[in-house]
Amino acid sequence: MSETRKNHLTIDGGQVREDDHVASYKPIPETDTEFRTSKASLHKSKEKVSPDGAEEKLLQKEDEAKIVTRVDMVDAKYAVGDHRNGDAKIELDANKKQFSGLTKEELMKYAEDPFWVRLRWFMFALFWALWLCMLAGAIIIIVQAPKCAAPPPRTWYEKGPLVEMSQSEDYQQADLELLQKAKVSGIFAYTCENAYDVLNKEEPPTCLKQFKEFALKAKKYGIQIIVDLTANFVPKTHTWFQQSENKTGNFTDYFIWASSEEFNSEGQRLYPNNWVSRENAPAWSLSDKRQQFYLHQVSSDTPDLNFNNIKVVKQFDDVIATWMKAGAGGIRLQHARSLLVDRSFPEDVQLTGQGSTPGAVHTQYAYWTHRGLRDQPALAGLLAHWAQLADTHAVVTEGTVFTIADDSRPELYQKMANVTLRPPSAAPVSLQDATQAAAVINDRLKNNWPMLKLTVNSESAMDEELAAFTLLLPAAPVLQMQQIVSKDNNSVISDLVSHVAELRADISIQHGQLQLKSVSAANSTDSVVAAARWKRGHMGYVSVYNAGAEAARADLTALSWLPEQATVYRAPPSNTNYTTDSSVDCNDVWVPAKSSVVLAYVPKTGADE
Repeated sequence: MSETRKNHLTIDGGQVREDDHVASYKPIPETDTEFRTSKASLHKSKEKVSPDGAEEKLLQKEDEAKIVTRVDMVDAKYAVGDHRNGDAKIELDANKKQFSGLTKEELMKYAEDPFWVRLRWFMFALFWALWLCMLAGAIIIIVQAPKCAAPPPRTWYEKGPLVEMSQSEDYQQADLELLQKAKVSGIFAYTCENAYDVLNKEEPPTCLKQFKEFALKAKKYGIQIIVDLTANFVPKTHTWFQQSENKTGNFTDYFIWASSEEFNSEGQRLYPNNWVSRENAPAWSLSDKRQQFYLHQVSSDTPDLNFNNIKVVKQFDDVIATWMKAGAGGIRLQHARSLLVDRSFPEDVQLTGQGSTPGAVHTQYAYWTHRGLRDQPALAGLLAHWAQLADTHAVVTEGTVFTIADDSRPELYQKMANVTLRPPSAAPVSLQDATQAAAVINDRLKNNWPMLKLTVNSESAMDEELAAFTLLLPAAPVLQMQQIVSKDNNSVISDLVSHVAELRADISIQHGQLQLKSVSAANSTDSVVAAARWKRGHMGYVSVYNAGAEAARADLTALSWLPEQATVYRAPPSNTNYTTDSSVDCNDVWVPAKSSVVLAYVPKTGADE
C-alpha cells in the first residue's frame, strides 16, 4: 500500500481525498518536441531558442507568479489514462459540439411549415413591390425632370416676309398666288383715306366692305392683312374740327388749342412757341372763329387730335375694334410717337450731335429735337391699351400684330419706355457702308425678332438681291413689292426670292445662331456684309451682300464657324462662275456688284457654343 499523501491539490485547486489517484511527475523525453512547442505557446514566451538548440529559459518565480491561467471548467473534461503512474489528460473543448448544419429532415420540416411558407411569399412579394416602386420612381424622374424646352414656334408675322404696299398701290389688286409663292405672310395695307371714316354707322365706307372681302380671300392663301392707320389727325373739314372751332359741347377739347397775346411789329399775333411741322413750316395755325391757334404736325389741313382727352382715345378705340372685327391681322400706327404733346408747350431746342442733320436751319423739321412733341411719358400706357384692344377684338387666332412705323429709330423709344410691340419696330438700315451697316444691324437685332427693312442709296439695288440677304436674318423682313417680283415681269415671282424664302422655314434660320460682320474684299476698296446662321445638327447658311459698284472677292474666314469650303445654294445670274451645289473656298467668294450670294455649309465642331 502506498504511503499516505498529504496536502495534495486537484488540478482545479481542490483538496485531494485519500482514496483519489494523484498524478505524479513524469520526466518528459528530450525528443518530445510537441510538448516543447505547446509549452512555449502556453507561456507565450517571446524569447527565441538558443542557437545550440537548448531548452528556452524558464521564467523567474516572481514573473511566473504573475501569469494567470483561466480555464472554463464547464468545457473541460478530466480523463485519467494510467492509474498506476498517475497519467492524466484534460480536454478543454470536450463538451463543445461542432455545428454542421441542418439535416435534410430538419430542412423539410421548415420548408413545409406554414409560417415559413407565408414568410417566403411575403418576402418574395415585398422584393418585387420594391423593385416596381424603384422602376416607377425612375420613370417619374425621367419624365418630370427639367428638360431644355423646345424653342417656341415662330408666329405668322415672324416666319415669312412682310410686304409693304405704298399708298399709290391698291392692295386689292395684289396677286395673292404670287405672294404665296414668295412665302409672304402679311401685307401692310393702307385702307380708308381717313382712319375715322369707319365710325360712320349710317353709311359705312366702301373701303371697309372691300377690306372684309379681301381679308377673307387672303386668309385662304395664308396671308394676313395688317392695317396701316394714322390716328393723329383728321381733315380740317371733319365735323369734329368744325364743332371744336365753335366750342360745341364735348368737342371743345377734341383738338390741341393754344392762345397767344403777343404781336409782332406788323400787328400779327405771334405763335404760341417755335414748334415746326414736318412740312418745314410753323406747326400752328390761327382759327379766325375761335381766335386760338390749333396744332398741326403735318399740314394746316390736318389738325392734331388731343389724345389727352379720354373721349378722343375712345374714338380711336372704336376704330381699332372695327378693323380687327373686319378680319385684320393687326394694326401698324404711323407717327405714333407724336400722338401726345406736352401741354405746357415748351420752346423747342436745336438737335446736336448724333442724329442731327448737317446744314439744317431753324425753319426745318430736322433742326429741332421736338422734345414737346414726341415720346411723352403717357404714350407707353396708351400704346399698351390699344395693343390689348387689338387682341380682344381679333377674329384671327394665330396672333395679332400691333406695332408702329417710324424712321427715327423707334427701337430707342421702345427701350427707353419699355414698350412691348409685336413685332418690335426698327428704323430702316442702309447697307451702303458695310462696316457701319453691320454694327447697326447687330444693334437692331438685340430686340426680339424685330421688323427689319434694309435699303441702299441706289434705287437699282432695291430689288431681289437685297431681299435675298434680308431673308436670312433673325427678323421679320419688310420688303417692297418690286423686291419679290421679276425684273422683267411684275406679274411673275422672282425665282431668287422664292428659292431663298424657302429657307425661312429652316430650323437654322428660325432658331439658329447669328454671326454678322463686314468682311474684306480682295479686289475692292469696299467691304461686304456677311451673315452666317447655324444650329447644332443642322445645315448652316451664310448670305453675302455686296453694295459696291464693283464685283468683290470676299474673304469669309472672319466668320468663326465656317469651314474652309462651302456649297453654293444660290448665286445671281450675273455670277457665271458659280452653279448651284458647286463647292467654293470660303476665303475667296465671288460676289457681283449690287448682288448677294447664299452658301450652305456644315458648321465647325463646337459652333453652337
